[in-house]
Amino acid sequence: MTQLSTGKKEQKKKTSSVRFKEIMKVFLSYNVLPNIAKQEHPEKVREAFEELGPTFIKIGQMLSVRSDILTPRFIGELKKLQDNVKTDTFATVKQTIEEETHLKLTDIFETFEELPFASASMGQAHKATLKNGKEVAVKVQHPGIKEEINLDLSLFAKVLPLIKHIPESNVVDPKEIFLEIKTSLQNELNSLKEAENGVAFYKKNNGWEIIQTPIIYRDYCTEKVLVMEFMQGESIRKFVQKEVVSKESEERKQLKNHLGNVLVRNFVKQVFEDGFFHADPHPGNILVRFLEPNEEGYHAKNKVKDIQHKKEMKQGSIGFNYTEEQDLPPYRLVYLDFGMMGYLDETMIHKLTNVMDSLYGNNVKNIGRAILQLCNQIGPVDEEHFFEELAPLLDENYGASVGDLNLQTLFFRIIAICHQNNLQAPQEVTMLIKAIATFEGVIRELAPEISLIEIATPFAKKYFTEKIDWQWELKKAGIDLLYSAKAAPKIPSRVLDVLDDLSKGKSKINLELKKQNELMDRVERMMNRLVMGLILSALIIGSSMLVEFNAGLTSNFVSVLGMIGYAIALFAILFLAVDIWKKGRRKK
Repeated sequence: MTQLSTGKKEQKKKTSSVRFKEIMKVFLSYNVLPNIAKQEHPEKVREAFEELGPTFIKIGQMLSVRSDILTPRFIGELKKLQDNVKTDTFATVKQTIEEETHLKLTDIFETFEELPFASASMGQAHKATLKNGKEVAVKVQHPGIKEEINLDLSLFAKVLPLIKHIPESNVVDPKEIFLEIKTSLQNELNSLKEAENGVAFYKKNNGWEIIQTPIIYRDYCTEKVLVMEFMQGESIRKFVQKEVVSKESEERKQLKNHLGNVLVRNFVKQVFEDGFFHADPHPGNILVRFLEPNEEGYHAKNKVKDIQHKKEMKQGSIGFNYTEEQDLPPYRLVYLDFGMMGYLDETMIHKLTNVMDSLYGNNVKNIGRAILQLCNQIGPVDEEHFFEELAPLLDENYGASVGDLNLQTLFFRIIAICHQNNLQAPQEVTMLIKAIATFEGVIRELAPEISLIEIATPFAKKYFTEKIDWQWELKKAGIDLLYSAKAAPKIPSRVLDVLDDLSKGKSKINLELKKQNELMDRVERMMNRLVMGLILSALIIGSSMLVEFNAGLTSNFVSVLGMIGYAIALFAILFLAVDIWKKGRRKK
C-alpha cells in the first residue's frame, strides 16, 4: 500500500513538473506576461491561451469582458477565443451522473439524449426528460476538468512573481486579477453553487414582466451535475441577425426596443433592488422565446399597479382597492447560466445610486465626489486634479445612446483616471462594471438607440427610495434641526469673538498649498545649487590665491594645491551644466 501511494505521488509530481515546463515554454515563446502587463500584442496572448488548453481558454474568455483592466483592442482579440474541447462519450456522461447521484440514469430520467446540444471548457449539456414528464437540461462536467484546472491554477500562481520584474506591471494588479479568476473558476466547478444561485435568481426575477428563468431541480444536482428546466428559444444574437421583410421592419424595431427596455429595467432592478445580479449576461446566456397560442402563459397578464379608489356618497364615502393588469405579449426573455453572480450590500447600493444620480445631472463635481465615495483611496488624492481629468471625458459622453457610446472604452478611461489618482474600485464594483460592459454589447445589438443612463437613473432612484426607512430619516433630520436651532443663537457671539481675536492679532490663518511637498523639494534643490555655487566661487578664488603664492620652498606645493582646486571646480561646473541641459531636454 505504501509503495502504491508513493508511486501515485511521484506520478502526480512528474505530471505537475511536465505541465509547468509546458506553461513556461508557451509563456516565454509568446511573451505572455510582458504583453499582458504592457497590454501589447493581444493576438500572441490569444494564441498562447488556445495552445495551453481549456483552463487558459476559460481565463481568456473571463478576461475578454474586463474593460476595467484591459484595453478595447485586447478585449476584442480575447473574444475570439474558441473552445476546442472534444465532447465526452455517452458512457462517460452516464458514469459521471450515476457516480454523483448514486442512482441509475434510468431511475432519474425517462429519456436522455446521448448527443449533447452544447459543449464548452467545463462540461457539456444534454436534453432529457424526468420521470414526471418535465423536459430538462443536464449539465455534466468533463471528467478530470476540476483537477486539471486546479493544477493549472496552482502552477500559474508560481509564474506570477515573474511580473515583479516587468516595469509596466503597475498598470494592473496581477495578484488581484488572479484571485478573482481563481474564485470564479472554482465557483463554476461547483454545480451546487450554481444551483443555489439559480434558485435565488428564479425567486427574484421569474415572472417579472416578460422575464423567465429555469426551475432548478436541486434533488438531482451535485458538484458535477446540474439539472434544470429546459428552456426553448434562440440567443439574442441570433434573433437580432435574422433577416426580415421590409413591411415587418417597423414592428420588429418596436419589438427590439421593448426587449431592450425590459432588459435594462430588469438589470437595474437586480442591482438596486435585489443587490444580486447576473454577472455574465452575454448574448448566449439570454434567449428570446416566442410562445405558441396553445402554450401555457400565452394569455398571461401582468400586474401594472395597485389603485386606490374612493367614492363619495350621501351616507359617507366608500373606499376600495383594485389591481390594474395588462396582457403580456406572446414572447419571453430567458436568463441562463448562474455560475457567475454579483452581490451588493445596502451601503454599496446607496453609493451606486449617488453615482447614477450625479451622472444623470451631469454635474462633474457631484460625479467626482460620488466616485470618490465609491472607491478605496490607496494613496494621496488631489481632488481638484481628479475633477479636471474627469470633466472632459464626461462632457464628451453625456447623453449618448448605446449606439454612440462604447461603455468598455468609457469605463477603461475612468478606471485609468482613478488609478492615476490613487483610487481603486472595490471588487464587487469591478464585477458590476464587467457585467455592465457585457450587457452593453447585448443592448448595442438589440436596440442601439437606448440610453442606459436615462432609463436606469429613474428606476435606480425609485428602488432606492422604496428601501429608505423614512421614520428613521425623519428622526435624524429632526435631531439635526434641533441641534442647528440650539447653535443658531450663539452665532453672533462667536462672530464677535473671531473679530475681536483678529483685531488683537491672536488669530492664525493656515494655508494649505497643493503639492507642497513637491514645491519644497524644488526650493531645497534651488538652495543646494545656490550653496554649491557659493562653494565653487570660494574654491576658485582660493585656488587663484594659492597659484599666485610664491614664498620660499613651499611655493611649488601650494601652487599644485591651487591647480587641484581649479580641476575640482571645473569638474563640478561641467557636472552642473550637463545636469541642467538634461533637465531642459526632458521638459521639452
